[in-house]
Amino acid sequence: MNSIQKRLLNRTLRFFLTSFVGNLLMAFLVLRAVQKGQHSFSTKEINYILLFAITIFVTAIEVVVYWSNLRQSQMRQDALNEKLQEVLNGEKASQIVLPKDDPFYELTMTVNKIESHDRHQIHNLTNQGNELKAIVNNLPVGVLVINRHREVQLANPATVDLLQLQIKLDPHPYTMDIKQRELQALIERTFETKRSHHRTLHLKREPSEKVVEATVVYNKQVHHRFEVIVLLYDITEAWTVEQMQLNFVSNASHELRTPITAISGFAETLMNGAKNDPDKLDEFLSIIQKESRKLVRLADDILSISRTQSDDEQSLQISDCELAALGQEEIDLLHRGIQLHQVTVSNKIPKDVTVQTDSQQLGQIIKNLVANGIRYNHPHGQVTLSYAETNNRWQLIVEDDGIGIAADEQHKVFERFYRVSSNKSGELISGTGLGLPIVAESVKNLGGEIRLNSEVGKGSKFILTFPKTWHPNTEI
Repeated sequence: MNSIQKRLLNRTLRFFLTSFVGNLLMAFLVLRAVQKGQHSFSTKEINYILLFAITIFVTAIEVVVYWSNLRQSQMRQDALNEKLQEVLNGEKASQIVLPKDDPFYELTMTVNKIESHDRHQIHNLTNQGNELKAIVNNLPVGVLVINRHREVQLANPATVDLLQLQIKLDPHPYTMDIKQRELQALIERTFETKRSHHRTLHLKREPSEKVVEATVVYNKQVHHRFEVIVLLYDITEAWTVEQMQLNFVSNASHELRTPITAISGFAETLMNGAKNDPDKLDEFLSIIQKESRKLVRLADDILSISRTQSDDEQSLQISDCELAALGQEEIDLLHRGIQLHQVTVSNKIPKDVTVQTDSQQLGQIIKNLVANGIRYNHPHGQVTLSYAETNNRWQLIVEDDGIGIAADEQHKVFERFYRVSSNKSGELISGTGLGLPIVAESVKNLGGEIRLNSEVGKGSKFILTFPKTWHPNTEI
């Protein structure tokens, strides 16, 4: 027997006793009144047992009626209480239906309306929460929420990726996750000053360092509550480009200054009388011409990277191209460099190979790759141009046996303005660092992809893959 049943039984027993005593007293008073009104009525004629039985019977009827009403009332109270508990627990509660003449009808209707309104509000809040969660989880920005007790409340996937963490779902001290001292100091400073702060940080991680713009926001709430929100913006690419541009300005300035100084110096010497010496005149003019060509190459590289970036599919001139002839034409243009570096360049492309491409852009690709193979090579080195087919694609392969590229530099060589080191520690080979970025942009424009295999001291192999039949936006 549960507590509600016990309570009903106790109330019924109390009602029975009260009703029985009341009925018995009523019967006694009625009997006394009858005795006073009828003097001939004898006390002996009274059947007290029958009177007691009638009192019991009347009382029993009252108790049954009382029990029935009390049970119905309790059942309605139980239903209302159960419904309210379901509402408090956020569960879906069923509607309570009563006839309009029921005394609990108005109360039941009010509870039903409260439950419907509450369910609607919970539905809206749930949808808003799911939308917010989806937004936060798909943000490219790292979001980390820390409560006033310095415990992590939320960390989205971008944060997990940037910090390379396995963040627990349960609240825990943020210092268990964030080990970077600079970021810890920024967070602690926000807690202490109750003001937002931001700073550019370098995060040590694998396989490469990340540069992030860290903004730590102090978010004040009601009743002296607050939270700290850490926003991590990955600016590695922008920072890298900025650094490369700074390096390019420095390198280009150096590359420009050398030929300009030479041209200016030798021209001034000629004007001061050296032009009258035929031998000096020829020598100085040859130097001026050589330095002028350096300037032209530098300007060509800058214009090429700008042009390939702005080219679209409509600007391409796709036609059938004899690949071997195009390769040999570009090799012939590099004969001065070939002689200077004492390198042998072999064209092993079959003469009957015809491909669909933009010959101008493909020629620029071949020239840059072969020129790199010559420049980053040893005396008497080899550079080979070859052709291969695979499924519905064809490959152009440029291979050399030069100095090679270190593994940690191979993912950078296609970045603008980046130059690899020579075989001497820290020494850079002259150039703008735009050759391979030009190649990468041009290959992409032609719907292809480029792959690099290289080993220090053993040379480099560039494999370019293109579709046999050119289509716009072809993915390899």
